[in-house]
Amino acid sequence: MNTFSRPAGLAALALTASVFSLTAPAQAETADQPETASDSLEEDEADTANAASGWRLEPGLKLTARGITARATAPAEDEVIDGNAFALIAAPSLVLSNSDVEVTLRNTVTRLEFEDPTRDDRWQNAARLAARFELPGGTAITAFGERSDNALAAEFTSTDEWEFGGEIEHSFNRANRVAVGASWRERSYDDSDNSTGSGIRVDGEYRYRFGANHFAFLRGRYDEINSATDRRNLTRSLVEASYQRPLAKDLRLRGELSYQRLDFSGRALTIGGVRQDDVFWPELTLIWSPGPWRLAAEGRYIVRNSTDPEFDRSGYRFELEASYAF
Repeated sequence: MNTFSRPAGLAALALTASVFSLTAPAQAETADQPETASDSLEEDEADTANAASGWRLEPGLKLTARGITARATAPAEDEVIDGNAFALIAAPSLVLSNSDVEVTLRNTVTRLEFEDPTRDDRWQNAARLAARFELPGGTAITAFGERSDNALAAEFTSTDEWEFGGEIEHSFNRANRVAVGASWRERSYDDSDNSTGSGIRVDGEYRYRFGANHFAFLRGRYDEINSATDRRNLTRSLVEASYQRPLAKDLRLRGELSYQRLDFSGRALTIGGVRQDDVFWPELTLIWSPGPWRLAAEGRYIVRNSTDPEFDRSGYRFELEASYAF
């Protein structure tokens, strides 16, 4: 069974509370579920070199509350369609590091509550172990493994997944950085057929740094899922361009343009052909991050063109978020 049960979720939150009560303040990770180097959109670019030698163990905890409202958007890795929802996220972590190696263990528990009484509220969980190795010459290598339960995917609403992969990042100087990564995913679906699927994901990114918290990014991604159940087959391409600049102390504005192509080769249409979606969205995010706090307001308008009339519709999505890193 793929669902993340209420008792399991409550137990995970209880574990989170115990970690919170025992940990001293520590620098927490900036993203709940990092996937690529693009997480550095949230980084503070002040010099962070640490000359201390020996191993250090730093516990951390990040708590996030998120409100979401969306109208007339078609389902595709978006929990909220034509409605409102509230999410509470707890992410305890442990970071073991020295001057060249950093090992991070993080568990992210999410509770999503829908305003619509006909929709089932849900628990989600993701546990991630990553090891980052700093090499001479501005190169870093990261290897990771992740387990996700009851996650929403483009091809189905409740998915359990194992993912293993790595990334190579190289900084030519403080301004120019590139990263490439790849991973393998094994999925199981909570459908009537107990379907499974697997496939590769490949990422690439270029970042240009103008100054502290002032960046431009270009990203590309290709991934696929192959399954014996035709409806779970998916091929996807994604291209993004984003720009972030500071407006004042602790305040920054980020704009992003994204294009995504989804091909569902196993979903034949009565009018002929198969389902194919082209999705484009502009996005604007205002972020205020004084000290351990992070407050953000995000808006996007999603334009979707699909060969399946049921999914050929567009709409907006707004999100308000407040988080605190202990």
